[in-house]
Amino acid sequence: MKSLKTFTDKRGSLTLVEGGVDVPFDIARVYWIHNVQLGESRGKHANRTSTQFLIAINGSVDVNLEDINGKRTVHLNKNTEGVLLPPGTWNELYNFSADAIVVVFSSQLYKPETYLNTYEEFQDFIHQQRK
Repeated sequence: MKSLKTFTDKRGSLTLVEGGVDVPFDIARVYWIHNVQLGESRGKHANRTSTQFLIAINGSVDVNLEDINGKRTVHLNKNTEGVLLPPGTWNELYNFSADAIVVVFSSQLYKPETYLNTYEEFQDFIHQQRK
């Protein structure tokens, strides 16, 4: 988890993300996930080459992550914290609160050929990384 710079005064708060500073890459794409129905999940893939940074800017979500170093789960529920997903990180987002909005910063434009869309593909990729 990474805490983000937040400035607060009587007018409210401002939180920022700077490419190359708060995230270790230039930001090529930004998208957000919202209106996820109760019980639904998102993600269930990894990317061979892209780095991503996720923030729950509203509500909460649980994220299962797996990479060459193992598995972990993070709970995103603060709009001043995010989690970094390096290339080769399997991710599954689930347990969305009804008001959840997750913003994703990506180091690359969308390239479908770089995605590992099945867990089996991901396992093969990880196996190759360990050699």
